[in-house]
Amino acid sequence: MKESTRDAILEAAAAEFSEHGLSGARMENIAKRSGFNKALLYRHFKDKQGLFEEALRTQFSGRRAILQQLPETLPEILSAWFSQTTADPNFMRLIQREALQFQGEELVESEARREYYQMQIEMLRRFQEQGIVTDELPAMPLFFALLSLVVFPSTFPQITELVSGHPVQSPEFQAEWSDFLQRLARQLRPHSASSDSP
Repeated sequence: MKESTRDAILEAAAAEFSEHGLSGARMENIAKRSGFNKALLYRHFKDKQGLFEEALRTQFSGRRAILQQLPETLPEILSAWFSQTTADPNFMRLIQREALQFQGEELVESEARREYYQMQIEMLRRFQEQGIVTDELPAMPLFFALLSLVVFPSTFPQITELVSGHPVQSPEFQAEWSDFLQRLARQLRPHSASSDSP
C-alpha cells in the first residue's frame, strides 16, 4: 500500500473512532472519509479492531516525534503541548475512547507508551536537578497534574465553554489558557530561583 493511501486511511480512521468509538465506528464510513473502498481497508487491516490499534499506534508515533522538538523551558513546553492538543483533538478523543473500553488488558503499544511518558517525567526530574523546577513535589504526580491541566480543555470542551464563555478553539481562550499555563510553570521554580528573577 502506498504511504499516502495508508496515511489517508489512518487519518480517516482516527476521526471516525474518535467520534464514535470502536463499537460505533463503521468501516464503510472510514472508507468514505478516506476516499477509498471498504475492500481496500479489509485487504490491509484485518478487521476494525486492527485498524483501531494501528490508528492509535500512528497517533502515538506522531506524538513521540513532537516530544523530540519541544522547547527548552517548562512554561514554553506546557504552552506548546496545549497548542498541539487543541490542534489535534482526535488524539485525546481516541485516548478517551480507549479508556472507556479499558478492563486491565494490555494496551496497544504499551511499552512504547510507558517510555513516552517516562521521558516526560525524566525531563521534569532533570529540571528539578538543575534547580529550575521545585523538587518539593515528586516528579511523577507533578507530571499527572501538569498533563491534566494541559488536556482538560480539549478533553472537556463543554465544561470549558460553559465556564470560560469561549470555545476551546477560540483565540481568546487559547491565549488565556496558554498564558495561565506559562504563569503556573513559573510558579514551580524553587523559591530561591524565583527571588533571583525580576
